[in-house]
Amino acid sequence: MRRKPFTLTRAEARELKRIDDKMSRDGGTPHAVVRRQWLDEMARELRRMASAYDGSPKKAKDLFEALLVAESEGVPGVAEVRKTLGARVRRRRAA
Repeated sequence: MRRKPFTLTRAEARELKRIDDKMSRDGGTPHAVVRRQWLDEMARELRRMASAYDGSPKKAKDLFEALLVAESEGVPGVAEVRKTLGARVRRRRAA
């Protein structure tokens, strides 16, 4: 099976050249900015996992691993997620 070689339009090539020139001249994104975005994304994912938790052992294991990683990386709001999750589990056991 033959594949078509990778090609660019002239507009795409100009855009890539413009981006390359700008990155060469101004530098890339600072590490602190990338890390902050990564931690914010991690916090959102952790909250999503906690709200979707249904009590299953598989989700409990995944959520526990995510909590440990988030805590070790310094994700803001881990304690709040843990507290909310604990309250939900206690309510579920009481019912």
